[in-house]
Amino acid sequence: MKRILFVDDVELLRDLYELMLKKELDQWVVKTASGGRAALELLKQSGFDVIATDMRMPGMDGIELLNEVRKLHPQISRIIISGISDQAEAADALKSTHQFIHKPVDTKTLKATLARIGGLDAYLKDEKLKAIAGRLRVLPSFPQIYLEIMQAIESPDRPLHRINDLIIKDPGLMAKILQVANSASIGSPVKIHDPGLAVQQLGLNTVRSLALSAHVFQSFTPSRMKNFSVDALWSHLMKCANSARAIMQAEDAVAADVEAAFTAGMLHDIGKLMLADSLPGEFQNALSLAATNHVPLQEVEREIFGTTHAELAAYLLGLWGLPATMVEAVAFHHSPEKSAHQHFSPLTAVHVANALEHEAAGEKSCLNQDYLAKIGMENRLDSWRKTIPSL
Repeated sequence: MKRILFVDDVELLRDLYELMLKKELDQWVVKTASGGRAALELLKQSGFDVIATDMRMPGMDGIELLNEVRKLHPQISRIIISGISDQAEAADALKSTHQFIHKPVDTKTLKATLARIGGLDAYLKDEKLKAIAGRLRVLPSFPQIYLEIMQAIESPDRPLHRINDLIIKDPGLMAKILQVANSASIGSPVKIHDPGLAVQQLGLNTVRSLALSAHVFQSFTPSRMKNFSVDALWSHLMKCANSARAIMQAEDAVAADVEAAFTAGMLHDIGKLMLADSLPGEFQNALSLAATNHVPLQEVEREIFGTTHAELAAYLLGLWGLPATMVEAVAFHHSPEKSAHQHFSPLTAVHVANALEHEAAGEKSCLNQDYLAKIGMENRLDSWRKTIPSL
């Protein structure tokens, strides 16, 4: 039995949430609170697995409440259910929440969200995973510049000069943006030296995703990594990100899912970077054993570390409070069958993109055909191959 606390100042909505989970009483204990202060009092009295709150409430609003929950009860999964239309305000909520659900919410969406978050929580709270995370020399903090760029992007007039100013203040991010803008995959005939032109060339959502990945790469020391190519990793991540985005677009996915797939594609293997930096000897041993025995790296990692680079990357993104769709796509990119959400999603795109990019590099296929068949997408593979420019 899991416990969920719904917080809303509208009594009718509190009753509605209870009604939505009425048939799930064997799985969920549902409690409600009329505001932030009342919710904190309930949290003092008993433990909860999930808190779902409205954004705008008198007294303590939803973001203030979830900031307190994050500090006092970090193990609780945090959801905002809100009808706000201000995207900058929604972006600000990303600091505090694991999932954002728009009102009016339907029963199917709520149950799917709870299933997804519940599955991820169990996955990311594994003791072996937390033990390895505790051994890391560096666990990158959430990049504030990501939120600043996101808020600038979502503002009504989308001020490019504001985004350019933010990028110029961060030399590492600026270097990555120029590198990607001048890469062969972009195909620009003219060398770009101006960050402003690079932003226009790449698009604002790509720049937002680069802010996350660049921050991670800047957190580590390449000289500590034995026989591990940071450049090769970056190249693979960029290819996967572009491929995942192309797959989502081929299926006419909504914009939010397209960008979630792109961002997850850019971050899915950062666990390798974390292991190579903090545990270089053990990680090198894992690389050698995988190559010698012709087995997937993640299988050897589990034997040596008790966890994998996919789980470690997802653990970091979970700490950052990124949306569950992104975290899920990273966590299960080798094993999509483990997801509670067995439908086409950003996870599908990242899994397929990663498998196809490894195939293109001459490596053994890691594509899960049974998973594709289960979600009814096995016949789309050839079409996706044609869609991906790098293949």
